[in-house]
Amino acid sequence: MSRTGAMKHTIAPAVLLIFSFLLTCLLFAAVQSRRRSSGPLRLVPSRPLVPPGPPRILGWPIIGLLHFIGKAPHRSLATLSRFYGPVMSLRLGSKTTVVISSPEAAQEVLKTSDHVFSAQAFSETVRTIGHQEDVSIPGIPFMSPHWRLWRKILETKLFSRKCLDATKTIRSKKVKELITFIMESCERGEAVEIARACFVTTLNVISNVVFSTDLGSYDQMASVELRDSLFRVMEIMGKPNLANYFPSIEHLDLQGIKEEMKVCSERLFSVFQGLIDARMAERSPRPEPREARSSDLLDSLVDLIQEDGCEVDVNDIKHFLYDLFIAGTETNSTTVEWAMVELLRNPEAMVNAKVEINFIVGPNRYVRDSDLLEFPYLQAVVTETLRLHPPNPFLIPRKAESDIEVLGFFLPENAQILVNAWAIGRDQSVWENAERFKPERFLGRELGSIGQDFEMIPFGAGRRMCPGISMALRIVPHMLASLIYSFGWTLENEKDYAAPADLDMNETFGLTLHKSNPLYSDFKYLMEMALFLIFCFLLSFILLATAVRSKRRSTLLPPGPPGWPIIGNILQIGKAPHRSLADLSRIFGPVMSLRLGSLTTVIISSPEAAREVLKTHDQVLSGRIILDPIRSIDHYDVSMAWLPSTSPRWRLWRKISATHMFSPQCLDANKSVRMKKVNELVTFMSKICERGESVDIARASFVTSLNIISNTFFSTDLGSYDLKTSMELQESVVRIMETIGKPNLANYFPLIGFLDMQGIRKEMKVCSDMLFQVFQGFIDARNNEKATRAERDLLDSLMDLVKGNESELNVNDIKHFLYDMFLGGTDTNSTVVEWAMAELLRNPKTMAKAQAEIDDMW
Repeated sequence: MSRTGAMKHTIAPAVLLIFSFLLTCLLFAAVQSRRRSSGPLRLVPSRPLVPPGPPRILGWPIIGLLHFIGKAPHRSLATLSRFYGPVMSLRLGSKTTVVISSPEAAQEVLKTSDHVFSAQAFSETVRTIGHQEDVSIPGIPFMSPHWRLWRKILETKLFSRKCLDATKTIRSKKVKELITFIMESCERGEAVEIARACFVTTLNVISNVVFSTDLGSYDQMASVELRDSLFRVMEIMGKPNLANYFPSIEHLDLQGIKEEMKVCSERLFSVFQGLIDARMAERSPRPEPREARSSDLLDSLVDLIQEDGCEVDVNDIKHFLYDLFIAGTETNSTTVEWAMVELLRNPEAMVNAKVEINFIVGPNRYVRDSDLLEFPYLQAVVTETLRLHPPNPFLIPRKAESDIEVLGFFLPENAQILVNAWAIGRDQSVWENAERFKPERFLGRELGSIGQDFEMIPFGAGRRMCPGISMALRIVPHMLASLIYSFGWTLENEKDYAAPADLDMNETFGLTLHKSNPLYSDFKYLMEMALFLIFCFLLSFILLATAVRSKRRSTLLPPGPPGWPIIGNILQIGKAPHRSLADLSRIFGPVMSLRLGSLTTVIISSPEAAREVLKTHDQVLSGRIILDPIRSIDHYDVSMAWLPSTSPRWRLWRKISATHMFSPQCLDANKSVRMKKVNELVTFMSKICERGESVDIARASFVTSLNIISNTFFSTDLGSYDLKTSMELQESVVRIMETIGKPNLANYFPLIGFLDMQGIRKEMKVCSDMLFQVFQGFIDARNNEKATRAERDLLDSLMDLVKGNESELNVNDIKHFLYDMFLGGTDTNSTVVEWAMAELLRNPKTMAKAQAEIDDMW
């Protein structure tokens, strides 16, 4: 036999002997541990009982009850707690573990006795990278100077209300990038993995707050690698590891967890080190004044380590960032994913959330950070999601630093404490229909109350509560609201599911709890089915509101015709409301009431009633109902026509109109302009007559009125009798006037305004934007003029007001003022001229009298 062969036969028995020796040692240690833990309890009658748990006979030698845990420990231990109570003990390997599964027990551990349970039970995985008591925020001794320092940094530099408000532009920008990415995926017909997309968004939000740069990308492989590193670190931290239950064998790394943890963590530390080195290098050659540097969190941390006497170094910063990115990325993206899963499984909740968001946001804009407070139902969706799917089902494992009694049970020193937040959120004794997704249960309850009553503790509770809760409760609703608002939703391979409730809900356990199979979803813009469901919901809501309102209607309302359910008297208006309502007033009197949709409307049809409304009670009835088309262009806040008559701005515009436009002095000064433009009208018509052509009186008069007003404001013509330009402008003004006065469903049912079912909002916006662009061009040209104008016009006066030191007006106010002037003074005048000519042609005698009168003046 060769020497090598002999060595192989010698090594194999040696390994077997070593393994047998270790097994014997572990068995002996386990027996001794059981004797020490059980013996004294029988001898000292005054000591409280240990928490109940599965009988030891069900456990195996050495491993204890490890086989009970399975692949979903949160579910397995929740099931056991239903048999053995909310404070339950198990022996997992060589460790005594106590599982907490009720709000009362959680309050004892996390608040009442948190001074005993504030220490983290560090896993051997975390110890591998040196991320334990000295550097990790969750593990730094409670109330130590180091802990106070990091807590102060988090509260003042990152999670305070002031800091969160200051970084809202970053969050909004990154959420917009998320929506843009998904839109581009829609155009390519690709499905989107929601968790991955939201992960990149959250990663970039945090990296921009800390480093002022993106660390993730939606379409580059680098972000996938970084994401996988973070995901894997969190899975490894939460994965059952033999070394956590048998610390004496941790150096063997039988599962290869230590090695993988080290590789993934070193990859993260190298990224942080590179960014820190780059920032330090920026400062070294040419120190800049602090005010000149764009400050982010890394600047504050670098300032900190450069202070004299500071105990923090670069290694501390890297571990601080490690905690920040681990805790703030996958947790948020996982919550958004679970929320979308629950909404897809519950179509009614999806419709409710979408209707709420659409009603507040309206069309053609992104969801803003300031909108989030206006979404009570969406906040309830987020809260319900956190109840059913807490990101970290066991929070951070703790250990007892001394013997203590909890709810009458004795917990020994060094016992590992697992608070099963997942089980507490589904406690049948606390929550009605605990397994059902029902956001309505949280309506009227603020998101900030999470963790205060211990009935749901997704972020922990007490002094060790997650400090990032304030940021999470901004970024998660922001992403979720934007996803719901921007897209219609269908499941990828929807035909594979008999019903939405059949959607796969399997989980993968790690430090965070996420879906085993990532949620992919196809997006479609405002799908027909979604529109139908929204319409049905709104119809039901309006019917209910109408029924309630009809009961409250006073019997003293003016008489009027009976109406239909929901729509009221809309069908009686017809295409000529002025004629229809005049006919009805002959039956029901000069003061008549109707219900048009959800609006109570009173019609005045006599001089006496008009005097009461327009003069006697003018102060009470001077307000105007803002029509939906006017809202679509934000014209009601600045328009003289819609401002309250008691507001200072209305008085200012009224004064400008009276003194610079419509006073006798101004009108006399402009008579030469009017005469010139009327002469041009007559000259144009004379030429047309010579060619034997007919004349569109309304169009010709419109051009004349337009040029009179444009010369008063801009000292130039905006219309031409023979160019198409003025025709387009005329049509825009005429169409705007028609749109404002056109019966619009949104005026009668404001809740459905955002749907723009008749396309009125879109048409109003297009026509109005064209006018605003014309006005902006003249204002810009006037601002760029260097020489002083010899002849001043009204635009010069308006520009002087804007440039005044204490002026409350700006360029936008001027554009909306011009909008009112051109709408009120062009089509109205030309229409009156057209009707006058039509009546004169229908009445030849009157025409003859008018011509004779005018001829006598010449």
